[in-house]
Amino acid sequence: MYFKNKIHMDWLSDEDTLEFGMNYSTKERTSRQNKFNLRRIGSVELDDADLTSDIESFYYEYVRNNIPYNERAFIASPAFKAADYFDAEVNEFGMYSSAYVKATDKIETTFGLRFVDLSQTVYQYKLDRDNEDMSLRSLIQRVPESLDVTGFYPSASLKFKYDDDNHFDFAVSKTYIVPDLREFTDGEYFHPYDVATVIGNPELENTDIYSLDLKYSHYMSESENIKAGLFFKYLDKPIEDVMIPSSSLPIYSYDNADSAILYGIEFDGRKNFDFLGEDYSNYYLSGNFSYTQSNVSLRDEQLETYTTNNRQLQGLSNIVMNATIGYDNDERNIALSYNKMGERIRKVGVIDEFAYPDYYETPPQLLDFVWQEKFENLDGFGIDNLNAKLKIGNILDDETVWRQGSNVTKSFKTGQTVAFGVSSKF
Repeated sequence: MYFKNKIHMDWLSDEDTLEFGMNYSTKERTSRQNKFNLRRIGSVELDDADLTSDIESFYYEYVRNNIPYNERAFIASPAFKAADYFDAEVNEFGMYSSAYVKATDKIETTFGLRFVDLSQTVYQYKLDRDNEDMSLRSLIQRVPESLDVTGFYPSASLKFKYDDDNHFDFAVSKTYIVPDLREFTDGEYFHPYDVATVIGNPELENTDIYSLDLKYSHYMSESENIKAGLFFKYLDKPIEDVMIPSSSLPIYSYDNADSAILYGIEFDGRKNFDFLGEDYSNYYLSGNFSYTQSNVSLRDEQLETYTTNNRQLQGLSNIVMNATIGYDNDERNIALSYNKMGERIRKVGVIDEFAYPDYYETPPQLLDFVWQEKFENLDGFGIDNLNAKLKIGNILDDETVWRQGSNVTKSFKTGQTVAFGVSSKF
């Protein structure tokens, strides 16, 4: 639900406006994770090679329930834990005001202020282990845990139009990031795709982000441009994925560092191929590139817990690159897109008996192909329009590599995907 209104003002020009509004939203989530164990039964002989096939083939060959019981190699049984279930709700109320002032024909300014009142509540399912009645300790409770964010978030921007083709933009703002659901709870659960336990952190706080951006834009046409920018960000209490000392399986958690700074440069643009001739006017090349340096400062009490201080921000790749070559008109859109991200810290290392290095990830190169076709005036088939879409994903099937220090702990591929869909609007 939202309300907004815009009033035309006459401060410095007849284009000046004052806009204000409010919004309220509520979201709910129900999560039910069902896990199963495979228990070895029967006398079916297996080689190690039989255990390396994909899960669908393995299930069909050795587990499905229409195989005679004495001919099965494994039986699936539920591995239920109360922590595999949770419910959540997010309620957000906000108000904002924004003023646009055109000081001159070349200078445009915008000032904004936003008020946010946000509440996240997660309902954990837990055994009632502290019940004085021993016979009731196996009962499951639904326990709420909440995190609230309330504050004002200002912003301001200035655009200088040197001429129609060359613009300069300067912006300053304050924003926030809240922990994801379950990150701020004391829940303990098994990682959905990694062999590890995850423990939330009820002391987790939201991150406030203060940003400065400077950008230059050159426009060759309405659809062609090249842009270059510098940015600086200060993060107060950045949230990071960390590890907790463990004598067996890895334990993952979350923690707020003291602060972090980020700064870097970015480029993006788009160029049509019409300079090659009229036949190439619908072909284009677009892309963006960013290089980011970061420095994280730990809190004093974290210096004896985590391995490295004054390092790269966890989860941030120094280099991010995207490029697309495509064809686009009213009836057809074809795109071949490439993405590459640099190495990043996957989990912050911990100091246990030894100082364990940070856990790094090298993301895969991604290459996707998409073909969309629009068909209209299909009255003979009883429909007005038809859209068809073909997507071939992860064409390169490049490897994801995890390492700690000089040791590669895991490398894997996710496989290629092919999807085709047809849709129509009535």
